[in-house]
Parts: sequence; C-alpha cells; structure tokens
Amino acid sequence: MTHVLDMTQDETGVAKRVSLYGTFDVLNYGDLLFPLLLRDRLGIAEEDFRAFSPKGGPLPWNDTILALPIDQAPHSPADLHVIGGGNIIHANATPLADYAGSRFGGRGSYAALWLGAGLIAAQSGARLVWNAPGLPRPLPPGPVQALSNAVLDASLMVTVRDEKSREFLSAPEQQPVSVMPDTVLDLAAMWPAASLRDVAESAFARHGMTTPVRWFALHVNDRYLDGDEALQVRQIEELARTLDALPVLIAIGPCHGDDQLARRIGQMLSISALILDQPDSLKEIAGLIAHAVCYVGSSMHGLITALAYDKPALVIARPHMVKFDGFLTQLGMSDRLVTSWEAALGRIDLLKPLGDSDRAAIATARQRIAEHWATLRGLMDQDVPERTVRAMAQLRAWMAQRVRPPQDWEAFMSVLPAVPVQSVPPQINAAFHCNICGGDSLRPERKLEDSLIGHGYICAGCNASARHRAMRGVLNVLRSDPALCASGLQYGRHRVAAGGWFKDFDLLEPAHDGAALVPPPAGKRYQMLLCLDMLEQVADPGAALAGLRGAMAQDGVLLLSFRTAPGRATTLDWGFPRGDDQGRLRTYGMDMIDRLADLLPGAHLSVVQPVDPYSGLETLLCLVTDSVTRHDWIRNSAIGDMIAPDR
Repeated sequence: MTHVLDMTQDETGVAKRVSLYGTFDVLNYGDLLFPLLLRDRLGIAEEDFRAFSPKGGPLPWNDTILALPIDQAPHSPADLHVIGGGNIIHANATPLADYAGSRFGGRGSYAALWLGAGLIAAQSGARLVWNAPGLPRPLPPGPVQALSNAVLDASLMVTVRDEKSREFLSAPEQQPVSVMPDTVLDLAAMWPAASLRDVAESAFARHGMTTPVRWFALHVNDRYLDGDEALQVRQIEELARTLDALPVLIAIGPCHGDDQLARRIGQMLSISALILDQPDSLKEIAGLIAHAVCYVGSSMHGLITALAYDKPALVIARPHMVKFDGFLTQLGMSDRLVTSWEAALGRIDLLKPLGDSDRAAIATARQRIAEHWATLRGLMDQDVPERTVRAMAQLRAWMAQRVRPPQDWEAFMSVLPAVPVQSVPPQINAAFHCNICGGDSLRPERKLEDSLIGHGYICAGCNASARHRAMRGVLNVLRSDPALCASGLQYGRHRVAAGGWFKDFDLLEPAHDGAALVPPPAGKRYQMLLCLDMLEQVADPGAALAGLRGAMAQDGVLLLSFRTAPGRATTLDWGFPRGDDQGRLRTYGMDMIDRLADLLPGAHLSVVQPVDPYSGLETLLCLVTDSVTRHDWIRNSAIGDMIAPDR
C-alpha cells in the first residue's frame, strides 16, 4: 500500500482536525469512498476526522466511515472544513426518502452540505476548501448565487470535478476555480488491486460459487434500460457470450433501488451469474471491479473504479447527465460514454485491455489528484490570506444581520427556493400491479409539480408513473397487430414500449440536437414511431412533425404525447431553453391538440385518454396515421373505447 506522510500536525505536534461534508449516510458506493480516501490520503488519524451528512447514522457495509448528522458539526471543532466530493452542489429539494426526516428535510439537505458547511466554517473562522464536488445544473440566480459567491470568497481553495461544474458555479472573478477529475480515480493508491483479490474471491465463495477464470462487472439502473427487463436480460447474456466471461451484477447504489432491480434481473437470467444485490463491503465492490476483465454499467463510480485499476469500461447514461462526459473528457475517453445498451454491444472493441495512451492519460490524472492532496495538506499550515479572513467576517456579519432567526449557520435555509405545495395522491387500498414490469410496490413521489396529471403512483420496480401505465394499455393493443411490430422508432428512453417487441428497432438517444429533433434515420420507414414528451424542447414543432411523418410507413402509426396535457388549457411558450426545466422551450396545453390538425394536414388523428388500471388517472395520447384503413382499425379496436369525447 502507498503510504502518506503524516503532515497533519502543527509545529507544536498538535494534530489537525478535519470535517468533511457529503452524502455519506446512504447506501451508494461512490459517495461512501470519499471519506475513506480523504482520510487516507491526508494521513488523518481516525479520532481527528469527522464526516457529516444530512441524517447520519450507521450503514450495513462493514468498512464505511460513520457519518454524523450535520447539525452536530458546529459543536465538533475542526481546523479544516472540506466540501465534497459528489454531485452535491445544488439548492434543489431532494426526493430521497432517507432525507425526508433529516434536520433540514428534503428541501435543505443538499444545500446544508455546502452553503451550510461554509457558514459553519465561518462561525469558527476555520479553513474551508472544496474537494472536487460536482454541480448537476446551474445555480439559480438571486439569493442562492449571492450566498454561494460569499462562501466561495471565504474558501482557501475551490476545486470542482469537471468543466460544466465550473461553468454552473458562476464563481466571482476574484475566486479561481480549478477542475480536477473525481478523486475516486486515486482508489488504487489506497487499496492496491493485489489487496482486493481475496475479497473478490470471498464474494464468490459467500454465494456458493467457485471463482471463475474470467468475469465482467456489471451495473444496471432502471433509468437507463433500453426497454423492459427481459430485453436487458438478453443483452447481458449476449455480453457474456461475446466476452466469454461470467456476469457479476453489482447493486452499486441500493439507495436508488439497484438491489431490487439486480434481484429481478438475476431471477430471469438463463446463464450462471453472481448477483451481488447485497454487497458486504465497499472493498467487495471495488475488488470485483478491479479483477474483472471489464466494467459495463450506468454507475459513475463503477466506471471510475474500473479505470482506477486500468480496466476497460463503458458507461451507459443520458448525455444531459453531464458528470459522465465531464469526467471522461478529462481523460480523452468520451467514446466510453454510450446512450444505450444496444450501443454498448456495438462497442465491444472498447472492452479490450487499455492501450498505452489510455493508461498514460489515467496516470496523468492520478498525478493531478496527488498534487491536489499535497495542496490540501499544505493548506493546513499556511497562513490564511487577509482577503479570506475578511470574507469569513462578512459571512458572520451576514448571519448576524438576518431579520429573523436563525441567525447562525442554519440561516442558509432562508435563501433556498420555496418548494411548491404538492398534492398528495389519495390512498388506494387495492393491491398494486405494474402492467409494465410486473412490480407490486410503489415508491414515494419525487415530482414537486402537482400540475403534471398522472405523474404520481410511481412503480418502485421500473419508475413507471400512472400515465406510463395508461399509455402501455394503448401500446399493448397496437402491438397485438404483428404488422405494427415489424419496425419501431423511439425517441428517448422510457418504459412505455420495449425494443424487444419489434423485428427492427431504432432508439434515438439523445433525441434532440440543440432545439431540433434528431431526424429519423435516412431511407427508413417505420410501422410505429414513439415521440412522447419530446416536442417541448423543439423550436419548430411543424418541421419535426413533418420529419416524423415522412418516416412513417403507409399504414404505420405515430404516437405523440405532451407531459402537461391534460392539466393545462393553453400552451405557455417562453421561447428559450430553460436551464431549470431540462431545456424545454414551452409547456403544452390542450390547445396543442387542435393545432395538430394544421401541422399534420390530411393525416388521420385519434386522441385517446387511456386510464391507469391502478389509480384510475387518465392521460392523453395522440395517434396519427396516413391510412384510412389503419385509422378505422384503431377506432374499431379496444383503443376506440378510450377516444376522448368530441375527438
């Protein structure tokens, strides 16, 4: 193991105390590595190190650092306060049920980890640094940005983990912000691969298996499946055959439901596999990745762990999740981000052993991280610049000048956006059954907008909402005609349809190119085209619809939906891509249904209002065809009973 010199004592030999802030109280592999790495690389003794999180408390994995509730941080003296890592720099409410009962609830849990941490440091006048956290989106202008700037001014060092995070932070010009790869890339310095071999082998033994000669590490997340779980199983089995290796499916983030999905996938596999739905430790996860032939999955830190041990990897994720490309770009490896499992199967060449250039890029990034650790150690003994001292004093003055309590570090809550009042769906006593994945349980609602009718009653298994299940009822009727299953085109990922239904299937993800819809593949015509909730981000809906219509077979069907219809009467078009609303240009109302006749002249339109079989909630779906025969077939099928009045 690489040893770190103990540089955490002052000239009198008194040990330096460190407080770290992040989400270290939920079962999510990557987040739980940050405290271990920081303590190890700075050489901090266990008794001088504290990790603070929104809720705190012990976790079942046996090698994690116990996180304390953040409201204990002001009473725990520290010489250095460290923010991050992790994707924690935002002021949004969180849907995580784990944080609902924490000191600041869902609204303030994440903001406490950086705005609150900055104020805690200011109260005591201690040093404050940023340990390469990330920003998932731009900070909202106004009070949040103003307090963020003040905290940045009071920081001795600010490092974020990618260029987008630096852009989203919008730091004052006088505060330099550096970019550095996620520190988990330095994992092998703390846990060399050789030290993890026995741990990996014990994982197989614990499940009654002999350690295979070859295995590949795998992670699945229901947000990034190409279709239904049966399709995912077939793709895993194809990967196993191609790689000639045993699949090891790891629940890297049980707090996101990875364990439940892993169990369901495992039960459906027809080949031998290790299903690690309940990992024993962080080392067990790291060891199974470090000694695999490669890694394929949707976990950011699964990807980084593989590269930390010089293993080839592919990550499946959506492009708007900027953290993935933000990391890979720094290594010159953006091609290792793909948008679907189908695309991953087409890039098996990237799962061969890493070449010299890739290993050199990783080594260079590790050196930058090593320099980062050295800088942090040095800051513990450096004099604090006068500018930083003044900025700390200004933060203390800001707290004291609050008009009403709290007038201490908890005042950060006063700048956060108000959470819209959310209507609580009525309790339904009937047993739940998901017509998409077969799941039998619901998870807490994560949406904060009660205007989106049908977005509640979300399946814990596949994240399908009431409107998704309602739409699936329509799709089940359509796919009963074999002719419509000859070919399919789907924009974006969702669970309403499954690629496995079609003999020929294309998925366009990302679905947009700037403010335009990605054109359908040239020269192809499809029996079924699904463009659900996609036109809100399109500057010219007419042109987009014309392109879709041109790709529709003569007796094919185009399906359209709008996420706020029903629910709104009129369309609200603000004319620019809103950063706080996933780049949407507008929110549609029911008036869009009338506009479709003008945008699709001569087409036959059926507007249906299918019902979720569990909640009884309706949604709206538009079926477009150029064929009178197909139009009549739709109206004479079970879909005819769903046609909206006067439509």
